[in-house]
Amino acid sequence: MPKIPEDRLLFFTRMMLTLLLGLTIIASTVALLTIPVLLAERGDVAAQLAASGIDPAGIPSIAILLALVAGIALLAFFFVRHLRRIVDSVADGDPFVPANADRLRNMGWLALAIQALLIPTTGLVIWLDALPHKANVHYSDNNSFGGLILALLLFVLARVFRRGTEMREELEGTV
Repeated sequence: MPKIPEDRLLFFTRMMLTLLLGLTIIASTVALLTIPVLLAERGDVAAQLAASGIDPAGIPSIAILLALVAGIALLAFFFVRHLRRIVDSVADGDPFVPANADRLRNMGWLALAIQALLIPTTGLVIWLDALPHKANVHYSDNNSFGGLILALLLFVLARVFRRGTEMREELEGTV
């Protein structure tokens, strides 16, 4: 198929997705690198927290929270990478290929995995927020079904893409 002439919106989308890929890598790396520092300097961190009036009992939970954040960021990286590849196929002029159906399905599974990791993450944040002398932890306590709806939408779109690809192949076979 012929390549689509450069479209400003498509170019902007590709650049934003590239930026998001970088941000997810940075977030995951920073979270992962902070865990060993937090645990290695546990005594100093506990003293600093206590001096600030914050209960240092939350240090292991903070390490777990950082691991969950790193996992969510890593899953987000793969999600955005799939999306970027779909956008690239649009730029190439042929988005209705079996690979995009697979990408959409994988994005649905990634969205579900992110939602699953958000459950313990939210629980830990709420627990940390309940500690005496709160550490100014911010979280949203309104649970949304947006992530689940996104996953369902992606699964449906994957089937639409797969069927559209099959129909196009059947049509090309009859012509």
